[in-house]
Amino acid sequence: MAKRSDKGLQSHDHGLRVWEKLHHEYWHEELMEEIKAELEEAVAKMEAHMDEECVCGDSRLDVAFYREMLSLVQTGLHERNFRVLPFVEESLRRYVEAKLSDHKCLRHLLKTRHRWGRDVLNQTHGC
Repeated sequence: MAKRSDKGLQSHDHGLRVWEKLHHEYWHEELMEEIKAELEEAVAKMEAHMDEECVCGDSRLDVAFYREMLSLVQTGLHERNFRVLPFVEESLRRYVEAKLSDHKCLRHLLKTRHRWGRDVLNQTHGC
C-alpha cells in the first residue's frame, strides 16, 4: 500500500516526465498524446494530494499550474499545433527551478529518477 504522501511525489514525477519528453524527444502528435496523459495524471495525483495533509509545501497553486499546462497541451492537440510545446517545456523548467530550493520531493526526484533535469538546471546556471 502506498504512503499518503506519495501522491505529491508521484504528481511531480509525472510533471518531470513531461519535461523530459519535451526536452529529449522529437515532437509529434503521438508525443503530445503521451504528454497529455502524463499531465492528466499529474493533475489527478496533485488534487488527491491536496485532500491529504501536505508536509512538502504543495498547494492549490501546484494543481493550477499542472492544469494550465494540461490545458495548453489539449489546445495544441485540438489545433494540431506544436507551438505550445516550447512554452510548456520552459514553464516546467522554471517551475522546478523555483520550487527546488525548498521542496524535498523534487530534489529527491532529480537525484534519483531525473538526474538529467539536475544537469539541465546546472547548465542553465553555469554550475
